[in-house]
Parts: sequence; structure tokens; C-alpha cells
Amino acid sequence: MQQPDDKHTNENQHTNPRLSSTTPSATASRKQGIICNLPAPWIPYAELMRLDRPAGFYAFYIPYLIGLSYGACLADPIPSPTRLSTLGGIFFIGCIILRGAACAWNDNVDQEFDRKVARCQNRPIARGAISTTQGHVFTAALTLAGAPLFIFLPVECSYHAVPITILFGAYALMKRITNYPQVVLGFPFAWGILMSCAALEIHPLGERFRVPTLSLFVANILWTMIYDTVYAHQDIKDDVKAGVKSMAVRFADSTKTLASTLAAIQVGLLIVVGWQADFSLIYFLGTCGGSAVALGSMLARVDLKEPASCAWFFHRGFWYVGGSIVVGLFGEYLARLQGLEVPQVGAFI
Repeated sequence: MQQPDDKHTNENQHTNPRLSSTTPSATASRKQGIICNLPAPWIPYAELMRLDRPAGFYAFYIPYLIGLSYGACLADPIPSPTRLSTLGGIFFIGCIILRGAACAWNDNVDQEFDRKVARCQNRPIARGAISTTQGHVFTAALTLAGAPLFIFLPVECSYHAVPITILFGAYALMKRITNYPQVVLGFPFAWGILMSCAALEIHPLGERFRVPTLSLFVANILWTMIYDTVYAHQDIKDDVKAGVKSMAVRFADSTKTLASTLAAIQVGLLIVVGWQADFSLIYFLGTCGGSAVALGSMLARVDLKEPASCAWFFHRGFWYVGGSIVVGLFGEYLARLQGLEVPQVGAFI
């Protein structure tokens, strides 16, 4: 139920038509954002893909940007900005499709839970605008729709697509059997880093790059655990009643302590990345320093008892934390591309 979609705003203003006679009909729609002008029969499917709620898209796309900028720093020869932009565009389209398929699958298997959670009651399958069968057919169609993109990528990328797809499928079931579905969710997101490196024909888990790559991979998993646990606090009361398991439910009274600990480890791992990959001060200031400041300030500010504050953390975290990581790595790439002599951290120790 915590498949990242967007802020809770407006979504919890609707109740389930199957539960209340005062609500809109099953085909009613919020009609927000870019989906407003679509033909009426298409709108529930656009909602199912979360096309009207872009924030969750960043959760899918930013790891690919991290992977591209990281891989560009390791590559020899250094890839051109044109190549990076082209790959970024391919992954942009792919993440729209991937996110749509993941959300469609998640909403279908979670429909009974969603009808018990105020924020999720008006989702298309939960409210009856799309049937279970239609939802599964749509999920399969979206999954297949992403296949042609691999024509433009090295064959190794297709090998990474398999575990990503399986893990996103498994995540939707985890909240029934474990209090740690956020851990499972972190893996397919972080796997985008490996696919991006493969797109640049880098072997990130080879002996030379194994330690920094695994450190970056785990750091992204921890980041997912942090923001999705905070995000899940929006629904914590309903989740407890519905029997949904999550880290928010498990650590309800100590989430900030847990998140702060995970954030400290995340920043530590990002430092390991720079140290092992021999990155310059640009990376350490942008990626490590920027993400440390962003995580610290946001965790201090967020109010877990206020759904709007949890939604703010989720939305802004991609810009502040994710943005810091990407900016630091991309800055490192540009410095190497231009042949700039930037001091290494070791020079100051």
C-alpha cells in the first residue's frame, strides 16, 4: 500500500463508494494534472499509472541518474554528455512504464487493503473503476511495452531487468508477511544503478569497482527505507486496523531514531564510495555533504503525526537528498571530462 505515488493531499478527501453512499460513483475521478484532457475511459488507467502524481516517479528515476553519473565517473574513455543524455531519456521513458506496471500490480493485489485505508480508497481498482482482470491485463501490457527499449541498450541491461521486475512484483506481497517490506522495495530501486552502469558498458561489480558499487547500492536501499517508512506514517492508523505490516508500524514510536541511524550509515557508505573510487572534493562536498545536510534537516523538521508533513518529506527528499547525490556525482564527471585538477580528499589527511 505504500507503493510510492505522491502526496496524500486530495486523495484522502474521497471515501470508497463501496463503503459510503455519499461518495462519487465507481468511475469518478480526481481529474488532476496532465490527465484532465484524456478521454474519460482512459482516466482510471492514467490514475493507475499515477500519471497525475509525479512525485513517486522520482523514486524510480533518480537511481538511474545516480547510476549514470556514477558509471560516467568510472568509465574509460569518459562518455560524452550526449550519450548520457540519450541514455537518460531512454531510462526516463522506461521508468514511466516500469512505475505504471509496478503501481498497477500493487493496487490490484492490495485492493482489499486499499478499501480500508482512507488515503487509498479512491484508487481505480479499489473504487471499482477497473476490474481485477483489467488490472492484471494492463500490468502485463505495460511490462511488455518496456521491452522495445532494450533494443537501444546493451544486452547486459536486459539481464538486470529480470530481477528488477521480480522484486517489484514480490514487494507488493511482503507487507503481508514481514514488517520490513521497505527493505525489499529498496532492492529493485537500487538495482537501477547496476542497470545504468551496464548501459555504459561498465562492470560495476568487477574486482576494481565492487566495494564502491556495493556501498552505493546499499546506501540507496537505506535511503528507500528512510523515505518509505516516513511516507507510511500517513496511513499508520489504518494500516494497523487493516493488518498491513511495515517498518512504520513496527517502529511507530522510534521511527526518527531509526531513520537517523540509517541516514548516518547511508552518508557513511557514500563516503566509502568516494574514498574507494578515488573521487575528488566535488563529490564529497556535493554528494556526501549535501545529502547529510538534507537528511539531517528534513528528519529534524518532519512531524510523523501529520500526514502532510510525511508527504512533504517524501516529495522533497528526492529533490534534496537525491538531487545532492546526483549533483555531486555529475560534478565529479564534469571535472573529469574537462580534465580539471581537483584536490583529492587524501591530500587533506
